[in-house]
Amino acid sequence: MQKTELTATQQEESAFRQKAGSYLVCFIDSCPLRDQCLRWLVGQYADTTPMALTAVNPRNPQIGGDGCIMFRRKERAVMKRGFTRLYREMPTYMEQNIRQMLIAIFTRKKYFEMRRGDRLITPEQQQDILDVCRRYGWTGPIAYDGEAEDWLW
Repeated sequence: MQKTELTATQQEESAFRQKAGSYLVCFIDSCPLRDQCLRWLVGQYADTTPMALTAVNPRNPQIGGDGCIMFRRKERAVMKRGFTRLYREMPTYMEQNIRQMLIAIFTRKKYFEMRRGDRLITPEQQQDILDVCRRYGWTGPIAYDGEAEDWLW
């Protein structure tokens, strides 16, 4: 039995279908950004069975135009996965300060999900981690456990 690989379009559709039940979607068909917006694109795969869905408010004046605050560009980025090795080479006092600050920034739950690799780390979050490490004197590399390419949901 041969393993068939999905095309890029099939992979995208599969990801959007998976996300449709839990992602904040948009149904504003008149929005000029809709073809580039993850919220609108994922909304096209939303299940039609439920009576209610979690969606952006189309009546809010900040939604649905060129300056939409809920816009999420349909682009993929390299995300990092886990940083269980981050503290190995660090002095203890530095590790404690960095850990406390990262928990303050991300919240305890997100911090540990990111650290274990259960939650992908966006480029923006990677920069936050780097900034905190540098702020507390760590000049060494930031060791991540792996990486994956994904959408910036």
